[in-house]
Amino acid sequence: MTSGQPGLMVGGRYRLVAVLGSGGFGRVWRAHDEVLDVDVAIKELCLVPGMPQAEQDKRLERTAREARNAVRLRSHENVVAIHDIVTDGLPWIVMELVDGPSLHEHLETRGPLPVDTAEQVAAALLKALGAAHRNGIVHRDIKPANVMLDGDGRALLTDFGIALHTTDSTLTTAGMLIGSPEYMAPERLRGIDGLPAGDLFSLGVTLYQAVEGLSPFRRGTQPAALTAVLFEEPPPPLRAGRLAPLITRLLDKDPGSRPTAEQALAMLGERRPGPGPVRAATRVLPSGETPPKVWQHKAVAVMLGIIFALGLIGCTDAGVAWDKLDNEMDLDDMGIPIMTAVLVNVGVVGLLCAQVARFVPRVAGRTVAVIAGLAGCLAGVVAAALAVDGVGVIGSSFGSRSDAALAAPFVVAALTLIAGGWAWEARKARRPAPQPAARP
Repeated sequence: MTSGQPGLMVGGRYRLVAVLGSGGFGRVWRAHDEVLDVDVAIKELCLVPGMPQAEQDKRLERTAREARNAVRLRSHENVVAIHDIVTDGLPWIVMELVDGPSLHEHLETRGPLPVDTAEQVAAALLKALGAAHRNGIVHRDIKPANVMLDGDGRALLTDFGIALHTTDSTLTTAGMLIGSPEYMAPERLRGIDGLPAGDLFSLGVTLYQAVEGLSPFRRGTQPAALTAVLFEEPPPPLRAGRLAPLITRLLDKDPGSRPTAEQALAMLGERRPGPGPVRAATRVLPSGETPPKVWQHKAVAVMLGIIFALGLIGCTDAGVAWDKLDNEMDLDDMGIPIMTAVLVNVGVVGLLCAQVARFVPRVAGRTVAVIAGLAGCLAGVVAAALAVDGVGVIGSSFGSRSDAALAAPFVVAALTLIAGGWAWEARKARRPAPQPAARP
C-alpha cells in the first residue's frame, strides 16, 4: 500500500505537494493535477500497521461513503466538491482546493468572527445542510474544523466521512465514539442517531464558538464534555447580537424543538433554497414571539431546592408539626383544607422529582429510567412531608408552635404550586404548535 510523501504521483496524474491537515482517518494533501495544470486537494486514507482486517474494511467503506455522499452535493456552492476517486493501493479522494483556513484555524489564529461574518457563515452552512437533508444525508460531524473559509468569503462544508445516507448501513468503530463529543447532539449520545436535527445542534455549537471563541460544552475531559452536552444549559451568548435567538433555538436539547435548516434560514431572513419536508414537530416562531426561555426550569429547580432545604430543617424536629395538624384536622372546618394542602404538596413535588428519569441516558435502558423516576418521586414525597415540619420549626421561632404548625402545609403548598406552575409553563412553551393545513 502506497504511503503519501511529497512528490509522489497518485494515479499517474496527481503529484503530492504538501500536507494541508490530518486527522484520525487520514491526511489531506495539496496536490497538482498534471493533466489540467491546476491545484487540487487530495485525501489519503491511512491504515495503521497491525490494524484488524474488520477495522480496515470499515475505514475503506467510510472513505467510499464520504465520496458517495459528497458527490450527491457536488453542485452546491457551499459544499467542497469531489472531482475524482483514484485507487492507487488505497482509495484517494480528489477534491476542490479551498484557498483559505478552516473555521477552527481562523478562530485559533484570529479570534471570534464579527456578527456580520458569522451570519454569512451561518447562512452558507444552513444552505448546505438543507441540501444534504433533502438528499437524505445527515453529516453527523459539523464542527469548526470541517468548515472551510475561502478567500472570497465563502464558507464551505467538508468531510462527509461519517455522514449517513438513508440507504447506508450503520458503521461503528470498536472502542471509539464516532464524532466530536462537545459538538454532538444529546440524542446521539443517548443512542438516537441519524436525525437531521442532530446536525442543527452541532451547527448551533459551531456558531456559538464562532462568535464567542469557545465551545459552550468544552470541558477538560471527554466524560465531562458528554455530561455537559446531556445535562447542562449553555451559557447565554454575549457577543452573538442578532444571532443569539437562532443559536439558542439550535442548542435546544429537544430535537423536536429545533428549527430545520430551512426554518433557520427564515430566521436569518434568507430565502429558502427550495421545497423540502418540514416535520410537524418543529415550527417557525411568528413575528413578535420569543423563543422559550430557560429560566422556568432553573426557577423550578430553585423552588424544589427550597422545599428540600425545609425538609432538612424538619428532620431536626420531625413529626411535631404533624402531631399539631392531627388535632386541627379533627375540627370540621379545618380538616378538608389541611388534607387538600397535604395532597397537593406530596403529589406535585413527587411528580416534579420523578422527572429525574428524563435525564437517564437512553442507553441505560427503560428499567433504569423507571427506577430513577420512582426513586425521585419517593424522595420528593418525603421531602414535602418533612418540609411541613421545617416550616413549623421556623415559624415557631416567630410565634406559637400551634399557629406555625397550622400554617405549615399551606406555606409548602404555595411553594409547590408556584413550582408546578412554572414547570407547566415551561412545558407549554416547548410544545410545538399545530401546523396549519397547506392551501391547495
